[in-house]
Amino acid sequence: TLDLTTDIEPWWLAFRILRMQPTIAAFSVACWNAPAVYEACRMVKSAAPEITIILGGPEVTANAEQVLESNPAVDMVVRGEGEVTFAELLRAMLSGKRTWMCKGVTARNGTEIVSAPDRPLLDDLDSIPSPYLTGLLVPTSTLSYIETFRGCPHRCAYCFEAKGSTQIRSFSEERVVAEIDALAPQVESFSFIDSVFNLTPSRLHWLADALEPHAARGLRLHTIEVDMERIGDAEAAELKRAGVVSVETGPQSVGTDALRISRREFSPERFIEGVRALKAVGIAVECDLIIGLPGDDAFDVIRGLRWVLNRDPGILQSSTLRVLPGTSLCTDSEELGLCYESEPEHAVIKTRELSFTDIRRLEVMAGALQSSYRARIDNRRLPVR
Repeated sequence: TLDLTTDIEPWWLAFRILRMQPTIAAFSVACWNAPAVYEACRMVKSAAPEITIILGGPEVTANAEQVLESNPAVDMVVRGEGEVTFAELLRAMLSGKRTWMCKGVTARNGTEIVSAPDRPLLDDLDSIPSPYLTGLLVPTSTLSYIETFRGCPHRCAYCFEAKGSTQIRSFSEERVVAEIDALAPQVESFSFIDSVFNLTPSRLHWLADALEPHAARGLRLHTIEVDMERIGDAEAAELKRAGVVSVETGPQSVGTDALRISRREFSPERFIEGVRALKAVGIAVECDLIIGLPGDDAFDVIRGLRWVLNRDPGILQSSTLRVLPGTSLCTDSEELGLCYESEPEHAVIKTRELSFTDIRRLEVMAGALQSSYRARIDNRRLPVR
């Protein structure tokens, strides 16, 4: 395996792959690395046409046939959860069976592109071998994550986290604790990729129990995703006990129309209470805002920036809307008046409420506010002499 960062050039990626002389090259693809992956695939295929190229991941799951049509160098796409599908696909290739008949696979059959039926979601997540307990992944302080469940209780129209399902499927408590105990002594910090870390009070409690001994030795957890409106003093104390030093949360927007279209619930009062509780125990809060949500005009975006800054959370983060394949915003983009880049990263170009120029001006304004707020926070931390 090659674990690479986003600053690597595609030609260098192709060189690293070709030097290994594989028969198969498989890539995990998200919107932010897709351009580099597609370019590397073209280079690899040109240099070694015999290499079979397989893609998987969120960027290619919902539009697999389109990806194959646009990228002749790619042979197959694994859709959705890949653990079982990828293994079955490799067995089919080894035995000479028809790869396009594997559930969850979209592949070429001569000049045709064929999609097999979807593979059902895996019920028993513990049946997936642990990358840490098996030694497949070597932990590092910058690239170590633990997953305790899959799915998301929310159905936000701009997000692909739930991948079409709000069903929550969990790894067992024993499996999660074993991974924490294996990973924590080897790194100074890591994070969780769970969509909501504080999914339930009982889950938060046993995670804090598992993490507390390691936190006492100095382990720290950064940018944990939380549902801010479920946090009070008790939940903040549990997060502190677990070694959490920063969390990431919404509100994404404070505009009534944008929240309705995005199917995102928002209680300003409960959100403010959550920020207060976390700040009281010394946990920094990263509040995220999205520029370009349908329903938001420029005044809504500015009002959102002002609202977050008035909470003084510790970190302000803004980003431009990405209209991701598989999301409701992508499916309903024409009806909603969304114009966006067809190629990844799928950034919004304009909306009914915001022109191209409006969005660019808001990006500059938000960036300036982020920088000035960060400088103000940093100045607070300077020692008094």
